[in-house]
Amino acid sequence: MALSEKDLQQILQAIENVGRKMVTAGKQSTKTAYQATERRLRAYPALKANIKRYEADIEDIAHEDMGKSADIVMFQSHSGKTPKRDLEELRQEKIYGLTEKLHRDSKEVQEIEVALDYVKEQEYYRIIPMIYFDGMSQKDIEKEMHCDRTTIWRNRKALVGKMSIVLYGADAL
Repeated sequence: MALSEKDLQQILQAIENVGRKMVTAGKQSTKTAYQATERRLRAYPALKANIKRYEADIEDIAHEDMGKSADIVMFQSHSGKTPKRDLEELRQEKIYGLTEKLHRDSKEVQEIEVALDYVKEQEYYRIIPMIYFDGMSQKDIEKEMHCDRTTIWRNRKALVGKMSIVLYGADAL
C-alpha cells in the first residue's frame, strides 16, 4: 500500500513541527543554563559567607552548654510526648543539620570555582567579579576596564556562556 500525497504532506508537516519544537526546547535549555549560571554567580559571595558562619556555629555548638534555660524553648516537629534525649544527642543533631548545609554550600562553591578557573585567563575575566561579586555599576566597570558598554556586555555574555558549559555540560548548548 503506497502513501497518498496527502499522507506524505501530513508526515512532512509532523516532522517539521517536531523539529521546530526540538530547536525551541534547545534554545530554552541554553537560556535556562545561562540564567542559572548567573544566579549561581550572584549567590557565590553569600555561599562563601554561609560556609564561614556554619563552621563557626558548629564550633560554638561543640562547646555550648546545652543545659535547660527558662529563656530557650525548643519546639519538636513530632506530636505527642517529647522523647527523652540527652544533651549530647541534642548537640549532635544541631551539628549534623549544620554539617549538611556546610557540605551542600561547599560543593556549590567548589563547582562555581571550577567554572571561574576555566575562564580566569580570559582578557575580560575581571568583569565577572565586578558584576556578580562586587555589585559594581555598568559605568564604574566601563571606567575600570577602559571600554564601552557593548564590549562589557558581549564579553560577560561569552564568559558566562563558557561557565554554563562547565557547570551544565551539553545541556547548556
